[in-house]
Amino acid sequence: MIPDLSHLLILDSLLREGSLTRTAELLGMTQPTVSRALAKLRRHFGDPLFVRSGQRMQPTSRALELAGPVAAVLDAARQLEGGPAAFDPLSATRSFGLYMVDGAVVNILPQLLDGLARLENGAAGLQLRSVHIDPGSLEAQLERGHIDLAIGRFPHLLNNIRQRKLWDDEYACLMRPGHPWAGQLDRDAWLTHRHVLIEMEHTSHHNVAVTRKLETLLEPTRILCHVPSFTSAAHIALHTDAIATIPLRLARPLARDLGLTLAPMPVELPPLQLALYWHERSHRDPANRWLREFVLTTLTNTLGAGTGYADSA
Repeated sequence: MIPDLSHLLILDSLLREGSLTRTAELLGMTQPTVSRALAKLRRHFGDPLFVRSGQRMQPTSRALELAGPVAAVLDAARQLEGGPAAFDPLSATRSFGLYMVDGAVVNILPQLLDGLARLENGAAGLQLRSVHIDPGSLEAQLERGHIDLAIGRFPHLLNNIRQRKLWDDEYACLMRPGHPWAGQLDRDAWLTHRHVLIEMEHTSHHNVAVTRKLETLLEPTRILCHVPSFTSAAHIALHTDAIATIPLRLARPLARDLGLTLAPMPVELPPLQLALYWHERSHRDPANRWLREFVLTTLTNTLGAGTGYADSA
């Protein structure tokens, strides 16, 4: 027998939020009501479903197994009601989980937060959460609804994942101010100088292929170090003579904020395509649809135009 739909709605929200209090707020219920529903769900499924870990309620393996089927039942119920209700960002209460690599957190998240603040009344009921996860679990996290939208380049996402291209980005070089090759970085100079390379934590990230390409071009003695993020590479470049190779739309604000010198890439590298990713189960969800359009419009207006170097000084 299928549990009451209201209980499934609570289970779905708990999987997203990991909090009884937050689930009660989002669903307009009292916390005791949510607690009683969770107790009934535990009896029904014969499993604790959630265990407390610090400030969060962590799902058990059984709860994670239920995430997909629960979402499917709720989606079917919405369709039987005559289709999903429209999403009003000005009156809604919703927490959106976003996954981004560190460069996107630095360069993109501030633009989204500013765009949210510019909505009427600041869309006070909406929150954007930058979620840190094992990148290898991204597909599962999108399916479970823990993450609503991923922003970046994730070619390993395949099953029931939709995507929408934002833009193609080229790579650029960052150097400390007063660097001996500033203003005259050609291929020969680039090849003979030392570099800081980025080694992303997940092997399917696009930049891994770029790092392997750089390693084939450079002598091993020309590689000063590997670091796990674009931001840390920029800071290494600031305090050494090493050159950091970073996507241009991230390199420009890093150059501006850290006072680095920005130079065109003197060797050919594959372009980086930035895209939005979401799960098929969220495709027709009005809130997720609004989020996708909000992200697309905001980023196109703020970061989507221009790839020049002159305005990075």
